[in-house]
Amino acid sequence: MGDIPTEVLTAIKAAAKNSWSDDRQMQDYYIESECDSYLAVVEMDFGDALPFRDQMIARAAEFSDLWEDRATYVRDEVDGYAELQNHPADVPGEVLDELKRKAIAEHYDFSSQGDALREGIRHFRYVRDTRAKIAPIRDLLVRMENIIGEECYNDNIQNYSSWGVWEGEGRSFRYPVTVLRGGKAEKRKFRFDDLLAEELVTGHYKFGANELSIYRALIKIVDMLESDYGLKVPRS
Repeated sequence: MGDIPTEVLTAIKAAAKNSWSDDRQMQDYYIESECDSYLAVVEMDFGDALPFRDQMIARAAEFSDLWEDRATYVRDEVDGYAELQNHPADVPGEVLDELKRKAIAEHYDFSSQGDALREGIRHFRYVRDTRAKIAPIRDLLVRMENIIGEECYNDNIQNYSSWGVWEGEGRSFRYPVTVLRGGKAEKRKFRFDDLLAEELVTGHYKFGANELSIYRALIKIVDMLESDYGLKVPRS
């Protein structure tokens, strides 16, 4: 423990005695753990984040009195800063710059900014890949769903004419598709051409508390027919 400043070691021992006054074994464990964590912080490789070393350590001190927690916080900060320096080859520069700007504007520490950037990149790739996959077969998917949606029948519906004469039981109907658009659920029966690919793929049938992801299922069926049966689907 010669590498640990006297004031730091004294504070660690005092905290150990205060937390485990009747347990010498736990005091020793606490002291060893805290000393190891202190050394982990001061000996940490900050890499490109070195200019922010003092800032990170100061924030860690605000975060917790425990060196174990501080070490975890600083490591997460270093990793978060490194994440912000990444430049994935498949993400356009202007997209990456906007994702970074948004992450920095909305989050205080580097770890949260890094997490936000990572999630932004994941979402960009999801949207890009979804659009690339769905665009060539979009019309096919919509037509297949329409066929399925039109085949709904309820024999409990009581039918009456406009003049009140009962015309029998049962009626066919078009089952509505629920899509997620702008974070909100919308029911659709006929128009889908205004939906983005990533919105269309959320289309599902709601059955009480249950859902059937009809568009995702149809995509899997097309994939299965192509891979297992050699179906050739025209792709524009």
